[in-house]
Amino acid sequence: MTAYLRLIARFLQEKSSEIAIFLLTEGLIALVFVLERMDLTVFKVAFLLPALIFLTYQGFACHRFIQLHQFLTRTSVENLPHFPDTSLIGEDYQQLIAELDQWSQDKYQDLLRFDKDLLDLTKLWTHQMKVPLAALDLMAQTDHLTKSEVQNQLLELDNYLNILLSYLRLQNTTTDFRFETFDVADITRDIIKKYANQFIMKNLSVTITGSWQLTSDRKWLTVAIEQLINNAVKYTKTGSVTISFADNMTIQDTGIGILPEDLPRLFEHGFTGYNGRHNQKSTGLGLYLTKGILDKLELTVTITSQVEKGTEVRIEKN
Repeated sequence: MTAYLRLIARFLQEKSSEIAIFLLTEGLIALVFVLERMDLTVFKVAFLLPALIFLTYQGFACHRFIQLHQFLTRTSVENLPHFPDTSLIGEDYQQLIAELDQWSQDKYQDLLRFDKDLLDLTKLWTHQMKVPLAALDLMAQTDHLTKSEVQNQLLELDNYLNILLSYLRLQNTTTDFRFETFDVADITRDIIKKYANQFIMKNLSVTITGSWQLTSDRKWLTVAIEQLINNAVKYTKTGSVTISFADNMTIQDTGIGILPEDLPRLFEHGFTGYNGRHNQKSTGLGLYLTKGILDKLELTVTITSQVEKGTEVRIEKN
């Protein structure tokens, strides 16, 4: 009973403006009849009939208000599309509820996919991190620790860690991009310096020509280009890496190339391809991460390749 009275009180509160207007109107009617000294019978009809109609209407409205509240407290999200209000506003609410329900389901599925991807990534990352650590351990046991070899293994560890952190940051919908105009050739030279030891150890020559003034996010573009250069060095045994700039960026290597059947799937999450599996060097995330970054920067990346001849990667504006 107390709950019922609380609902009536809540209804009266929500209808307070309507009630105030009605009382004001009735008061004005009474004032006119008093000032004009009109007949009491006419006053009763003029005063009581609107009151009766108003109270009857509000009584039905209160009853429907209570019924609707009880329905909503008992129903579930699945039943909301069958909301009993058939008015235009009711249909609008049903449409909004259906869209909200679909949005919630989509977000939930996205969260499930992210959790699965994160678990797979953690397992893969843990496995890949063991490779350079095992190499360092073996070199230590055999007293073959050289500065260049240690630097190479540390670079591998750093690359795997950067892939993981960049992947997690990229999944964040609030990731901020800071756009500025710069020469892409400049950040490429910095990356080449970082990998200089690997170029020297593999006796690979590297050539950079041209320039490309681009308005983009320097940090994120650096991450993307580094993955591409890392792949070029990783899968090139002899020869060279040539990087040229115009209104785009092209990275050409004389590496082992990519099988034609692997090319369409290179940017898929977790795809390593034959060379990646055969050499056990691929995480299956480098190119996926690169594509995700470049998409957000509104840049296009395309890859062409011939087995045992080399690979060409091109980055350009959409």
